[in-house]
Amino acid sequence: MVAAHLTAAESDPQLLARWAIGDEGAFDALYERYAGRLSGYCTRMLGRHEEAEDVVTDTFLRLVERGPRSGELRAWLFTVAHRACVDRLRRRSRRDRLLGLFGWPLRAPPTPEEHLLEGEQDRRAAAAIEALPVAHRAALLLSTVQDLPAAEVGAILGLTDQQVRSQISYARKQLRTTLDAVR
Repeated sequence: MVAAHLTAAESDPQLLARWAIGDEGAFDALYERYAGRLSGYCTRMLGRHEEAEDVVTDTFLRLVERGPRSGELRAWLFTVAHRACVDRLRRRSRRDRLLGLFGWPLRAPPTPEEHLLEGEQDRRAAAAIEALPVAHRAALLLSTVQDLPAAEVGAILGLTDQQVRSQISYARKQLRTTLDAVR
């Protein structure tokens, strides 16, 4: 417990430096610090927990293989994860269009466990968020759920601060409209 407390106080650069000299505990601390947040973001982007966990694993694998060349680790991790989510959404869209041509279902129905775990309001909110355009959904989730500043969201998404604020404003307006319509 003392070791976990000490690593929590350490900055990302300190942990990266410790990891670089062979301290595996430093990598574990970085994983503990960011895996949950990345998983939450990816789950909301993709709408599928298993797929999100794959993205998180791939993101940390990429950290092991290449690591950030410069800049802040958090922004680097979210950038890698975001791009992986967008790639998966593109592939899913192509696959869904192909399956639709043959009349096959585009999504598997939820399992009874999934159905019970999700409340009606949660389903509505998740559906409204999933219906947002990918860019707006990403900006909203990174800023609101992950509590990242607009500058960092912009760095992750390749946008200016003003574009980030605009996308967040649009996303919130769309969510209000969608959720008010189902009341």
